[in-house]
Formats: sequence, C-alpha cells, structure tokens
Amino acid sequence: MTQFEPVLIVKRLVVIKGAKPVYDERLHPGVNVIRGENASGKSTILNFIYYGLGGDLTDWSAAALLCTRVYLEVELNGMVVTLARDISESSGSPMDMFSGSYDLSLKQSANVWNRYPYRRSLTTESFSQVIFRLLGMPDVSLEVSGNITMHQVLRLLYADQLSPVDEIFRFEQFEQKDTRDTIGRLLCGAYANDLYENSQALKSLRKEFDKIDSQLRNLFVVLGKAEQEVVTADWLLAEREELLKQKRQVEEEIDSLERKVASVSTEPISMREQEECYDFVRQKQVEIAKVKQAIDSLILDIADSNAFVNGLKEKVNNLRDSAVVAKHLEEVRFHSCPACFSILDSEEESMSYACHLCKTPYNSEQVAARIAGLVNESAVQIKQSEVLQGRRRERLLQLEADRDSLGKEWKLSAQKLSSMLKRPSTESQQSLRELQRKLGYIDRMIEDFDQKSKMAGVISSLSQRKVELQFKITSLEDENEKLKYAQQDRLNRAYLLISEEVKYLLHNDLRRQDSFENAKGLSFSFEKNRMTVDGQSYFSASSRAILKSSFFAGFTAAASDEEFFRHPRFCMIDTLENMGVEEVRSQNFQRLLVQRSAKLKAKHQIIYATAMIDPELDNISYTVGRYSTRDEPTIELWK
Repeated sequence: MTQFEPVLIVKRLVVIKGAKPVYDERLHPGVNVIRGENASGKSTILNFIYYGLGGDLTDWSAAALLCTRVYLEVELNGMVVTLARDISESSGSPMDMFSGSYDLSLKQSANVWNRYPYRRSLTTESFSQVIFRLLGMPDVSLEVSGNITMHQVLRLLYADQLSPVDEIFRFEQFEQKDTRDTIGRLLCGAYANDLYENSQALKSLRKEFDKIDSQLRNLFVVLGKAEQEVVTADWLLAEREELLKQKRQVEEEIDSLERKVASVSTEPISMREQEECYDFVRQKQVEIAKVKQAIDSLILDIADSNAFVNGLKEKVNNLRDSAVVAKHLEEVRFHSCPACFSILDSEEESMSYACHLCKTPYNSEQVAARIAGLVNESAVQIKQSEVLQGRRRERLLQLEADRDSLGKEWKLSAQKLSSMLKRPSTESQQSLRELQRKLGYIDRMIEDFDQKSKMAGVISSLSQRKVELQFKITSLEDENEKLKYAQQDRLNRAYLLISEEVKYLLHNDLRRQDSFENAKGLSFSFEKNRMTVDGQSYFSASSRAILKSSFFAGFTAAASDEEFFRHPRFCMIDTLENMGVEEVRSQNFQRLLVQRSAKLKAKHQIIYATAMIDPELDNISYTVGRYSTRDEPTIELWK
C-alpha cells in the first residue's frame, strides 16, 4: 500500500495500573473495531489513545482514574516511537518519548526517554513540536490563539460521544474561530509552508521597517526641519574641509607666535604632550587590532556554524528518506548473484529477518526507531546552534561598532599627533594654545560637523535599508497573493473530495433520512463548526450521528486517496451509535467503512467503537482485543 505523508498509525496501546498492565492490545492499519456492551469501557480506550497522542483530557471515567500511565507505540511516517503520559486530572500534562518500540523501551534504562512539556518555552520544545516534526507537518503559529498543538489537531480526528453531534470539532470552551479554520486548512493541505514562512517574514520586515521609519523621523527632528533638504554627506564634507582650512591657518599663526616666544624664553622645551599623544595613538592601534582579530574569528565561527546547521538540515531530510528506504529494505530480493550472476536459492527462514543475500540479521523497525531518534537529536542541535548564531551576530554588531568608534578616536588622535610633531613647545606655550578661543571654537565646530556627518551616514544607510525593506515587503505580499490563490484552489478541491466521500456514505445509508438518499452536496465550515446537506442542517438525532461519523470517515478517505492533504490519515469514531442509531443502520455503515477502506490508495487507520458489530467483521482482521462486557470491561482492573 502506498504511503502518503503525514501518516499516523497506532500500533499498540498499553495502560498501566501501578506496575501492572491492565490493557495491552495491538492495532493495525486499516479498520480497527473496539467492540463490547454499552458502558463496558470502549470510549475509555479511545480516550486513552486520544490522550496518549497528545490530547488534553481531564474528564476521565472512574475506571480510567484508577490507572496510572498510558503507553502508545506509534508509527509516524514510518518511524517507530513510543509515547507515554501519566494519567492526570490536571490539564497540560507532559509527555515522555522513546525512539523505538514499546518492547524495546522495556529493555532500556529510564534515561533513554525524553520528557517534553505540553507548552513550549524559549529554551524547550513542546511534545507537539516534536510530533509535528516527525510527521513533517508545519509548526503553525496564530497571532491571537498562539501555536497550534497536537491536542487541537486531534479535535478534528476524534469524533467523541460527549461533543455536540451537530458540530465538527471535539467540544472545547473558549476556542477561537481562527484556530478551527487554520486547523481545517492545515489538514486539507491548504496551509502552505511558503505562505506561513512569508507571513512570518513579513511580520519581521514590517516591524523593522516601522523601527527604521521612526529612527529617521527622530534624526530629522535632531538635525532640524530647515536642514532636512541641505544636510547631505557631500555638503557636510565640503563644510568640514573649509573648517579644517581655517584651523590650519590659525595653527600656523599660533605656531609662528610660539616660535617667537620660544626664541626669547629661558624655559626648557618639553615633548611631554607629544609623547602622551603618541602613546594614546599606539594604544588605540593595539585595541583596533584586537577588535579586528575578534571580528575575523567571529566571522569564521558564524560561517562554520552556518555550514554545520545546513549540514544538520540536510541530514534531517536524508534521514526522512532513509526511513522510507528502511521500511522497504526487507522486500529487496536478488534472484541472481550480483558478482557472478549465478541463480540463488531462496530460503524461507531468511525472508523476514535477514538479508536475502548475506544473511545478516535485519529489523526495519529498529532502524526506523533509530532514525526517529536521530531526527529529534538533529532538530535539537539545529535549534541550539541557531540560538548561538543569534548571539554571535549580536556580538559581531557590537564589535563592529567598537571598531568604528576606536577608528574614529585613532584618526583624530593621529591628526593631533601629526600637528604636534611639527613644533616643540613649552609648558606655558601648551597652556597658551589650549586657551586660544578661536581654535577651540573651530575644533568644536569640526566635532559638530563630524557628528552631523555621522548622522547623515546613518540617515543614508537607514534610507537605503528602508527602500530595500519596502521592496522585500512588496515582493512577499505579491508572492503571498499568488500563494493564497493557489491555496484557495487546493482548499476548494479538498472540500469537493471530502464532500464526494461523505455523499457516498450518505447515499448508501439505509433509507431513514430523505435528504441523505439524493444528497447533491455537503457544505461545511471549520470556522463555524457546522455541516449542511443541500443547505439543510435539521435532521433526526440518529441521522446527525450518521452524518458526523460519515464526515470523519470521509475526511480520512479523501486524504488517503490524494497526497496533497496534510491529514495524518488517522481518525477515531465514537459517534456511530449515538442518538439511538439502529443496529442494522450501524452495521450497514460499518460494512461501508470496511469496503471503502479496502479500496483506498494510501496507508491509513480508522478506529471505531461499537456495541453492535456486524457479524461479518467480528474477526481478528478487524477487531482489537476481546468483546468487553459490564462484568469484564475493557480495563482489567481485577488483575
């Protein structure tokens, strides 16, 4: 059977009370039936699966609260992972994960498990992020309601008994409409990664654009409104050159005056000021060299880390491809020797657990489990490396600012030293030059022009960056418009395919609801959480239960026949016999479900509970565990 991604398959459910298992059953791809009398614990089993996969559940049955822990061995895009959560009445319980099968986890020490919280933080991933990554689903964030979690996705995969039968999503108080709409779009394959990434980039670009715009406004206020049109880098440079010319003239006059004073003075000539200035220049040169060395070293670190992160990302993609290869490696058979082309004898004992050619033992599940662990480890390394890269870039900006500041100080000091070396002076003459008001005024003017020149440079840089940002924003907005158009086209196609699948089930329902027999179309809105058939929404209570069950089954069927869906090809149905559905009607639906499942292209899993199993399906090909009763419920607490 073809494998579309994402695909989620529950392989085993183990429920623990204390140190003993009170439920341990294996499940399989396709249709899984949990059967038993009413009130015998069928819904409890589905709730355990929902909770084990990441659902937030606090309303437990009395029997469930006597249990302590639930384990789920699952297959995520071919990678085997075991999930574990402690039974708790509090919301937001963490999840433990092990890369491998449940049996393998029993042979390992406790430290091989990784614990992930329900909610993410700046330094810690949530278990939803890890599961989404293994499923290859995007990590979606909404402005109002925050990040989409596994719990929210499961609300569109689990038709439970207690939610209103005329609503699509599993009931939750205080939910946001945009959350439902986004989850629906995501599972329909109409939430493009590029659109999401572009939207995130646009937020960042607009934020930077607004910041730069504000900085420019403030700089113009500082420079003065009258100067906005004349303050340019060329104008400031010309004005500064004129001031330097005046300064040189004044210095020549002072030099001439001081030489006259020196010729008649008996005070010894001192080079102290020149020596101090020289020492200062040399010190700045050393500091600049150290900063440049630190910048060069940091640039190399950033480049090296970029290569490392890109290598890790490529490794994750290769690991995903490896998981697919490992899944099918056991099927490879050589009919002749690849060296001498002699015909090889087939041996049945080597068919499943050893290489057909060299007889080396091989287990694809262990390989897939190891791959899942490597994917998670690589993802953690990527996140840590990106955090360090951010800190390195901040440090680089600071070092570059320090270099520019030191360079300016060195330049001014070097000019001052050059001027001093032209003339020796006495202590009295040094004081005389410091008191020269005209020269001091010119120096201050030059400093003022240097500051304004720096501002002009900043303005030019900011203005250029603002133009670049506007171009990027416009380009991304145009690209997003195209993506939205394509996304809407895909969403319309998904809606049509789901509608056709549901119509098939309604048309073949027993003759109990006239509007189902000749239904022309199903309309539904994830945002409004409602379904209508040919515009009608009022049906008998039992027909509403059939409609809801048909929607969940139809959604899974559509996703299992078309690859573009991001639905994990998994659903659970506990509404099959809600609201008084007759036994014959329920059994008819069960047969339809199995018939449709057998014809689907891709690997999938449908789990449903029934007290009225169709006799044709009451065999190990479909059923999970034994038939439960009030006296012998699903959870064997008497063990």
